Amino acid sequence: MEFNLFSTAAALIAAAALTWLVLRFFFGAQKAASGAMDASGKRQTATITVKGGYSPAVVSMRAGTPITLTFDRQETGECTSHVVFGDLGLDAMLPGNAVTDVELPALPAGEYPFACGMNMVHGLLKVEGNASAGTDKLYPLTASAEAPMLDSAEAERREAAERTKEITSLTRLVAIGTVLTLPVFIVTMLHMANSMLVPHWMVNPWLQAILITPVMFYCGHPIHAVGFPALAHRSPDMNSLVSLGTSAAYLYSLVTCVAPQVFPESSREPYFESVGVVITLVLVGRLLETKAREGTGKAVQSLIKLRPRTAHKLNAASPENVEWLNPANFTDMDIDTIAVGDLLVVKNGERVPTDGIIVAGNASIDESMITGESKPVTKTTGAAVTGATVLLKGDLVMQATQVGANTVLSQIAAMVARAQATKAPVQQLADRIARYFVPAVMVIAIWTFAIWIALGPAPQLAHALITAVSVLIIACPCALGLATPLSVTVSLGLGATNGVLVTSAKALEQARRIGTVVFDKTGTITRGVVDATADWNKPSYEQDTVKEGSPEAIAALRARGIRTVMLSGDKAEVAGRIAREVGIDTVICEVKPDGKAYWIAKLQRERDENTATSGSSRAPHDLIAMVGDGINDAPALAQADLGIAIGTGTDVAMQSADVTLMSGDLRGVIRTINLSNATMRNIRENLGWAFGYNIIGIPIAAGVLYPFTGWLLSPMIAGLAMALSSVCLVLNANRLHAANISGGTTTDITGSAAATTTANTIEPTVIVDDRTSLNHVTDQSNNPTNKENTMDMGMHMHHNAPADGETATDPVCGMTVAVNDDAITREYEGKSYYFCGEHCATNFAKAPQIFLS
Repeated sequence: MEFNLFSTAAALIAAAALTWLVLRFFFGAQKAASGAMDASGKRQTATITVKGGYSPAVVSMRAGTPITLTFDRQETGECTSHVVFGDLGLDAMLPGNAVTDVELPALPAGEYPFACGMNMVHGLLKVEGNASAGTDKLYPLTASAEAPMLDSAEAERREAAERTKEITSLTRLVAIGTVLTLPVFIVTMLHMANSMLVPHWMVNPWLQAILITPVMFYCGHPIHAVGFPALAHRSPDMNSLVSLGTSAAYLYSLVTCVAPQVFPESSREPYFESVGVVITLVLVGRLLETKAREGTGKAVQSLIKLRPRTAHKLNAASPENVEWLNPANFTDMDIDTIAVGDLLVVKNGERVPTDGIIVAGNASIDESMITGESKPVTKTTGAAVTGATVLLKGDLVMQATQVGANTVLSQIAAMVARAQATKAPVQQLADRIARYFVPAVMVIAIWTFAIWIALGPAPQLAHALITAVSVLIIACPCALGLATPLSVTVSLGLGATNGVLVTSAKALEQARRIGTVVFDKTGTITRGVVDATADWNKPSYEQDTVKEGSPEAIAALRARGIRTVMLSGDKAEVAGRIAREVGIDTVICEVKPDGKAYWIAKLQRERDENTATSGSSRAPHDLIAMVGDGINDAPALAQADLGIAIGTGTDVAMQSADVTLMSGDLRGVIRTINLSNATMRNIRENLGWAFGYNIIGIPIAAGVLYPFTGWLLSPMIAGLAMALSSVCLVLNANRLHAANISGGTTTDITGSAAATTTANTIEPTVIVDDRTSLNHVTDQSNNPTNKENTMDMGMHMHHNAPADGETATDPVCGMTVAVNDDAITREYEGKSYYFCGEHCATNFAKAPQIFLS
């Protein structure tokens, strides 16, 4: 081609100007919309329209006052069907074309980002100022604090119905798009191969325009209705890129029909077939992705679906003197009509309808769907039963104690939903890149067009259009946004079905880095009870038997190079005997009731000092986990890098932990680590695909191979690649369903007897806690622990103002700290409170009343 300095300079200057406009538009300061007080004057409100983004995208509220955000969703589809507040652990479903209120508690000042369930549409809640004197009592940092808990089963039904509706709609659009596009595509390809193969009238651009226009505006409506508003809201997504690319190709083709003389003679070929194929393929990809995403939550969905729909309600006030197995004496009721206190008959082979207590009969019950343990449990009068478990043998009458959203099954589903709403640290990089990704792709498309129009070979305009459109269409920001959340969603559900409940994505990621596991003894390693056949002439602590699975779990941890420590209030002789029996490395005995958190902190301090002395960065496996079940374990669970509670223990312990083992079997610790390893491996695969696809695909679409091969990527191929990219991520995440997280225990290799024999050959190191009091100064300001879930403890702590030189109790972790000029303090309602470190002080400042209740 002949080089024209003027046209080249004009093209490059225009590209620079457009680049400046794009960057200014997307990254300029956005004005926040202020919330208003409702009629009661006690709650702030704001309405956010959901249509191709959030409008307004930034909302400003005052600190110290509860908040109601009304989401007016004016669209359907998978992308914006949920709104997720990652910092608050809140995932709210937003039904299509409906208004949904999301209630938040009074929040401290700060920024609280929110995003759609696919992490592509983003908004920001700004909480500004300080709480006024009348509102200095902040609610706990829990987004559902004032919102009624939705029954998980009902939420699942609603979501399934909306997904089915979307699949039906997409199927119809794909069928129409295929019927209209296929003739144009086939004719165009045949004409390109040999112009004599098809009559001239069949390649008439007006005929192609008539066929493709409905595809562009009717079939493409779900794409454009989201893509263009997203541009206007400064939160462009994949739909925006497809809308820009197909619109440019359609308008160019339309002009070639109406006024072909506008373009050079060599650039008058229309691209209607590309428009139709791209839109149809994008719809096919969305359909496949929607169907595949049904499987990402199937683990929890399968749990919810286990709940029976009917229950046999006993007609009598008591099972005594009543033939309760006689059908004449009970009435079948819908499960949603059952109330607390109702007497229910459960027969052999049936599922327990809800949580309750056995009042008559006995049965062998399969609880594997809740605990992950396949061994049946025999229960009789007075024992608690859990909804959805199966009576393998026997019949019983039970009294309902929890119904609906308050049952264990619904609580598990709610906990998993909250965990899925949190973000794993590994996702932070992808989030930062995703924020700049779409504007960057638009800038690349602009410069691609400019360079080809200025420096490319003839026909310059056609080449410039093809490459720019291909760049816009092949880019897949969804791949970056979906890489981590999809894997986390599947993994948390998989853990729940195996009796491992993880409270946050952060805990799920960190579990693989456990280097030391500290166990409470009573109720954790041992059963904490004495059998009826025991010798009552001997002390009970000498007859406390070891739990089944404890030696195997500890042997498996040791085999992985993980240090094991046991904390016990027993004397050295008794604690040492248990440690030898299970194979513990180190025993710390005669620990005071409130001293467990001290020893966790001491282990953390020693680790950090060793790291500082060596001058190296943290080891890959250096986190300290605490496993416990009692109230006095709660401070230690909160202090540990990862707290693991036994599900058969106290609620206080479970509320302070990052992970709950529903069955109480310590082999659940191995399952937790295996789950974390499998999840992170899957996330790395997804991120590798997402980054690799875009890094390779975008330059190819821009035409970097043309100087070497003379080949340009067709927009149709670009559309196919983009459509399949997200589908590949979903399918890879679903592979986690087949992960064997129970593998790697000693029983898998040598059996329980061999594990016990190995344990008995290990002589533990015994440390005696000889402190007469716990008046120790603990400097933990460098402790990296940063829990996502604040403690929710019912422990009572009294705080009188101590004098300098005395000691005070940390209201968060329960540790004793010295009162001096260097003490870490916070003021609340005119009183000073003292803390072991900044992390406890920060948690206290978020919700002081919950630690002082």
